[in-house]
Amino acid sequence: MLSTSLSHLRRRRALPLVAGLVIAAAAPALAQTAQELTVIGRYGPDADARSLSAVVSYADLDLTTDAGRAALRDRVRLSAQDLCRRLGETDTTGSPLVPSCQQGAIDSAREQERIAFAAATPRAYAVAPPAAEPYVAPMEPSASAAPAAESYGQAASVTVSTVTNGPVPDTVENRQRYGGPMSNGGRRTQPAGN
Repeated sequence: MLSTSLSHLRRRRALPLVAGLVIAAAAPALAQTAQELTVIGRYGPDADARSLSAVVSYADLDLTTDAGRAALRDRVRLSAQDLCRRLGETDTTGSPLVPSCQQGAIDSAREQERIAFAAATPRAYAVAPPAAEPYVAPMEPSASAAPAAESYGQAASVTVSTVTNGPVPDTVENRQRYGGPMSNGGRRTQPAGN
């Protein structure tokens, strides 16, 4: 029974340590915004490898288009090239077993690219703020109006008619069908039948 209590106590003490390690490992990912990805370049023998990282923003790209995706891939490639040049890589050919620093850096961003492409939404169009006064279409033809059909050698006529509903008589049936008056005074009156 005592050994079970000690084991339980050890687990309870280890839980905050494990949680802290998980948060520390996820810190670079938490530091990113939803519009960035991180490219990590590593160069040198495994035991003495040096590494650098760069954040690549795609906030200005529309990743739902081929052009936007190609632009992000170019940014990742250029960042990988710069990181590996700064780390001292001169030969970028690599081999199938040991990829070059540049190829490894590009590969380090592939999963982040896939996630960004999958989560991409089309860019929203700008919406003009509402005008101070509502727009009213001109009723008379103006000088900037389109030329009449007659100027093209054809005669044309246009008939404009406006159809509206007439007034609804104030009857008991119409109040049941359409609802009663909305004003406070109208609700207190009896149907007039007009």
